[in-house]
Amino acid sequence: MGWKSVLLTAAVAALFGFAGAELGLHNSAPPPPAKVTLSDTINQLLDRDLNLTAAQKTAIGGINARYTRQRNQLLSNLYIARAQLGGAFSENMSLSAPTKEAISNMQLIVGDLQTLTISYIVDVRNQLTASQR
Repeated sequence: MGWKSVLLTAAVAALFGFAGAELGLHNSAPPPPAKVTLSDTINQLLDRDLNLTAAQKTAIGGINARYTRQRNQLLSNLYIARAQLGGAFSENMSLSAPTKEAISNMQLIVGDLQTLTISYIVDVRNQLTASQR
């Protein structure tokens, strides 16, 4: 292979590399939408559709704070349980006793998250008057 072929190959590769970089810079996908939580959605509905009293807003704010704190703790526990499951499974790549225990732990945490979500909805609903429900 002569020096002209090497030079031509390098020039073509540089041209396509530059073109790819330019396309990537100018045609990148838009960022994913922000994650909206259940409490955000409920608060938007309450603010838009209901005329809440100051006392209701205060009570619901307290419920939101408690729910967010408990939800974040459960999510943290779930991430830890996922790591434990990964570790238990990777040790022997089977459904061993530690793997089953990690799965059970994750199921309990997910159940607690579901219970918390239902409790949150009921607690917020209890702050509303009959006509607001």
